[in-house]
Amino acid sequence: MQHYFRLISLWTVLALAGCASTPEPVAPVSKPTPPAVAAPEAPSTRTETQVIASVKPENNVFFEQGSSDIDEAGKATLRLHAERLKANRKTRVTLIGHAESFGSRAMSIAIAEKRVGAVYAQLRAYGVPSRQLLRANVGIEKNSRACQSPECRDLMRRVELKYAKGR
Repeated sequence: MQHYFRLISLWTVLALAGCASTPEPVAPVSKPTPPAVAAPEAPSTRTETQVIASVKPENNVFFEQGSSDIDEAGKATLRLHAERLKANRKTRVTLIGHAESFGSRAMSIAIAEKRVGAVYAQLRAYGVPSRQLLRANVGIEKNSRACQSPECRDLMRRVELKYAKGR
């Protein structure tokens, strides 16, 4: 019984010791500010000519509309990239899926993901280790609104291979 009273006394002393300090002042409660409304995205100021010039064919695999099948030209491009990656094991590449602005946003993201998956699988089949491959989706190409010609829209259906700088 004496042991019980010692435990109670010890617990009481410890509890009171923790309460001996002066309480911290509480900051006044202010009304929450409403979330900021994002400004509408400014229309692209790039011209179709600038968009076409910015796409480097050697760093892209192009696709037919609505397709994620890699054609022979795309496979040849990927073979070259696979050799580069296998020769430089520390190099990483990001596979960025793009789609044109036809159809819904969800459909564009889905097709971009399928295309990235196809390019990833092809590079793996060529012997590139998965640790060297990163994936990203843009979905609807930001510049696709500037594209009015069929040639420009064709360039928007692609997977871009983007290497880290300095590698």
